[in-house]
Amino acid sequence: MEETPKKNNQENTDDSRSQFLILIRQLAILIAVVVLFVVLIFVALRVYTRHGQNVSVPELRRLSLTEVKKICDERGLKFEISDSVYSSNAAPGTVIDQTPPATFKVKKERTIFLTIKAYSVEQVAMPRLIDLSIKSAQAQLATVGLGVGKISYKPDIARDAVIEQMFNGKPIPAGTRVAKGSLIDLVLGKGEDEGITKTVVPDLKSYSLYTAGLVAAQNSLNIGAKIGDGTVKTQADSLSAVIYKQSPAKGRMVLPGSEIDVWITTDQSKLNNNESVSDDSNNQPSQSDEESLDDF
Repeated sequence: MEETPKKNNQENTDDSRSQFLILIRQLAILIAVVVLFVVLIFVALRVYTRHGQNVSVPELRRLSLTEVKKICDERGLKFEISDSVYSSNAAPGTVIDQTPPATFKVKKERTIFLTIKAYSVEQVAMPRLIDLSIKSAQAQLATVGLGVGKISYKPDIARDAVIEQMFNGKPIPAGTRVAKGSLIDLVLGKGEDEGITKTVVPDLKSYSLYTAGLVAAQNSLNIGAKIGDGTVKTQADSLSAVIYKQSPAKGRMVLPGSEIDVWITTDQSKLNNNESVSDDSNNQPSQSDEESLDDF
């Protein structure tokens, strides 16, 4: 009679141990399945994303489409023209912008989106500037993408008002189609008397050539000679360069329509030299380290 309880206890112990082992095996199988699933996902992602096959996006700006295709083929990349715009600082059909930018890391077969310069020049309608002040005329021209060229004066009752608008030495009527970015010469009236009130020369130091032209026009003056120092070697350099000297010096009183000669550089340290050129011959640029931008 006493052996029966012992036997039952032994059977219960064996059952518990067996269930525990089954649980351990199931847990081990579950862990193995999870690990295998994670490994498979990782391997699949490596294959899908082509892990380790990144390439650096090349610099494509200023290149022709033929050159772009050759470079992209060599690196296993694709390209697509997303836009064409008008730009005066690039050759027609060349790249002026790209996405992604140069040196950006991408996968092979990635498409590089390009913006190129349009092959034709955008044409805009010439506005009517007659009887406008110089500032109003400048604003009207800027609105349509044109600029102020040379300013001259003629005797006329309308002092400082536009009496003629000229392009390439000839009158240009309002509505005439002209290339965007063109410069329009303006003839202003100097009043009934022959005298003209002098205007003050503005300070152009630290301005780009474009901004200096706007400031000079606002004061009824023109930009004359543009002289680059040794740091200005290309047309691109001249676009990023700033003025560090000028002649006549700021504050001088000159006749409207006069020219201001400017010296430009890409060396920002020259702006700290506090140079302001007078009209004497000692300030003429030497041919050894400075040259007119007309040479570019």
